[in-house]
Amino acid sequence: MRIFSPLAVLLAASTAASANPVSPNQMLFHAGRGQMVMLAADDQSGFEELWGWNGKQWVLIPCSGPKPPARELSGAVYDSRRKRIVLYGGAAVKPRHGSLGDLWEWDGARWHEIKVNGPAPGPRDHHAMAYDEERGRAVLFSGGRNGETRYSDTWEWDGSTWTKAAATEVPGGGGAHNTMVYDSVRKRVILFAGMEHSGRSHSETWSWDGKIWTRLAVEAEIAPPRRYRHRAGFNDSSGDLVVFGGLLPKRAPAEIGDTWTFNGTRWSEMKPDGPAPEARHSHVMSYDPQRRRIMLYGGFAFDGKTGTRYQDTWEWDGKSWSRLN
Repeated sequence: MRIFSPLAVLLAASTAASANPVSPNQMLFHAGRGQMVMLAADDQSGFEELWGWNGKQWVLIPCSGPKPPARELSGAVYDSRRKRIVLYGGAAVKPRHGSLGDLWEWDGARWHEIKVNGPAPGPRDHHAMAYDEERGRAVLFSGGRNGETRYSDTWEWDGSTWTKAAATEVPGGGGAHNTMVYDSVRKRVILFAGMEHSGRSHSETWSWDGKIWTRLAVEAEIAPPRRYRHRAGFNDSSGDLVVFGGLLPKRAPAEIGDTWTFNGTRWSEMKPDGPAPEARHSHVMSYDPQRRRIMLYGGFAFDGKTGTRYQDTWEWDGKSWSRLN
């Protein structure tokens, strides 16, 4: 069963004219700049763009020198120790030539392609990445290559060397479309849900301590429904993982618009009053420590006939959603 959907489906979606990013890949907080930064593919130029949130709107960040080729389904983190964005792999957008295995870092002004001597994860897309702040490592999990080869491995990047972990048991048996974030309270990388290589989605919650993956025992066995292409952020101030949206394992329309939090032992479904983002998948989310808000941008929905690509920005304050633009 092929679990990797083509970008052409997304590009066929309707979208309103806007100065906002069109094809976002990741959102992260850049402490060096003191702002939220989004990575997005520029389908016209064929290069990866960086956008910064100025409090009112998204503004394109100028980057000198060479740029990474445009991509989707890549992984990226902010390395807080070295104060740089780390970007790895993905599926090439222009030209379409399959999975990428390149490593790039942005130092705040320029992109640098990093040539690694020794072992590396290799070309892949659909992988998940998170930055372990306690250990100073970028953690990469699973993914696949060109829609055929599928991985169930875990790698770590320390700024100079890739190391493959010897973990045997892995979340969901591997797979793709997982969401992975760093839990700053419990000092663990947390992975939730996704799609197994068999094509079956799951709703498992796992933690990575640098050596082994551990499936977390969820109190009262209350958890969000199985899903994939969902997104999450970790709220440092409340100590909760926040999950929104994704796709249910059924035919279109399969998008969901629910909000859940996880405090390390218990999942809770939030029922916010007032407006909330429409049901969607493949959006981007991250936590803004300055404003103590989870931010969400974009996403995609398909009702079986018509596709909608969102270019809206929302924030979650722990109780309610607010639209920002």
